[in-house]
Amino acid sequence: MKNINRNIQTLGFCLVLILTTVSCNKWLDVRPSNQFDEGEQFQTAQGYIDVLVGAYQSMNDEATYGAELSFRFVDVLAQLYANKSNSSTDYYGLSARYAYTEANDSQHSPRAVIENLWAKQYNSIAQLNYLLKHMDTQPAELSEKDYRLIKGEALALRGFLHFDLLRLFAPAFSEATANEPAIPYVTEFTVSPSDVLTAAEIVERIETDMLAGIALQEEMQNIDQIAGNQGTTVIGAELSYMFRQNRMNYWAAKALLARMYRYAGDKENAKTYADEVINSGWFYFSPISGRNYDERDERSNIIFTSEHIFSLHHSRLNDVADDFFKTNALEPEGRDLFNTQSVLNGIYETTVDGLGSDIRSSLASPSRWSPHSNSAVYSKKYYSDHSTNVKQRLIPLIRLPEMYYIAAESAESLVEAREYLNVVREARNIVRPFTSENLPDEAALQDELFKEYRKEYYAEGQLWYFYKRFGYASLQNSVYFGTMNTVYTLPIPDMEIEFNPDYQKGGEK
Repeated sequence: MKNINRNIQTLGFCLVLILTTVSCNKWLDVRPSNQFDEGEQFQTAQGYIDVLVGAYQSMNDEATYGAELSFRFVDVLAQLYANKSNSSTDYYGLSARYAYTEANDSQHSPRAVIENLWAKQYNSIAQLNYLLKHMDTQPAELSEKDYRLIKGEALALRGFLHFDLLRLFAPAFSEATANEPAIPYVTEFTVSPSDVLTAAEIVERIETDMLAGIALQEEMQNIDQIAGNQGTTVIGAELSYMFRQNRMNYWAAKALLARMYRYAGDKENAKTYADEVINSGWFYFSPISGRNYDERDERSNIIFTSEHIFSLHHSRLNDVADDFFKTNALEPEGRDLFNTQSVLNGIYETTVDGLGSDIRSSLASPSRWSPHSNSAVYSKKYYSDHSTNVKQRLIPLIRLPEMYYIAAESAESLVEAREYLNVVREARNIVRPFTSENLPDEAALQDELFKEYRKEYYAEGQLWYFYKRFGYASLQNSVYFGTMNTVYTLPIPDMEIEFNPDYQKGGEK
């Protein structure tokens, strides 16, 4: 917890928080930011909103969802890119050997990536705890509407951040591992170390935060709609109440619960919440006809934004993406994220009868991909070539297809499971539906779900968690020949182990 507490100390007197908010200039025009006290930050509703926005901007850091937890680190672990076997690339220590403790002078060494990920994730949690600390001690300036929305969003976002830490740093959830020490669940803005809880306890804490966040917004659903998707403004002109798919909105909280319940083996609740999101009417599949994947066009929608249940707006996404996905004809570099055309053809099953029309593939939608050569093909999901196209500034964190996959996996029968999957296949222009002949049993269902996660979430950071949850002994296109079950769990950073007494005694209470 040393890194966690160091981050909290750094946040003292709102220094980091104010510097990362959208309204920082108004503060800096008055006096140095480190001279502001907490009372001034929370004198108005905008002050609360600024702190919340600061947490989202913290999540855009490359150490977490700005790269590592979306298209970089976790997809490198899942063997989704081609240049992993070259010892001169940034990924050799991770994907070729899973050498998590390896350290070198590079900030991209496995050890540095993992330590930075841990520290930054808890930094974002600290910002939320700083906000929540004041929600009940200084709420006089908040209307009931603002109070419900801001606190509900902050609680749900805290659960979201802890859940990804749990998925990475704890073993896959099962009866055997549920009561093993996992990670701290930090709910206080303090420098004192938090207890290391078991995986089952973490799941309970996440559930508590998510349900509390949903309950706060339950009566206020009409102000928490996904206005940005529908092209309408639900209430007034307040930015916080618009484009809610770019925030931890009411439906995103329910979607996260569906994801978490499926992780914990609770199929009934997983399907219930997945169905609620599916049937909400606020999210819809990207159209097949008239689709536009030209990154130079203001109307293009390469990232399927109508399907976003929760995504991050990243104003500098173009700068980040240019480091990893080539936007010109320069030779591939060690940091690049690309694949070979033959591997991509295998992922999207372009030669399989009835699957060649899949709009996710380079065959059916070549403008979604950028081929440097047959040996280096880049995804265009994060291209940002048009300055006014907001759709080119989004990193998806939860999308609609996953709700169908969760519902299919949690369905009471194979007939029902096939129906859910066929909705996605039809939306992706696959002309061959699943039937009892080509999806006859549970083993076939899992195999098709794996293929769907790999197709749908290429460069989005979800396949690794699927592999881990099912305990795959080997990964597709892997250059690693060790035992997979020993590498699915990331090591807790050494500095945390040294500082937190719970880790030193094995997490015992």
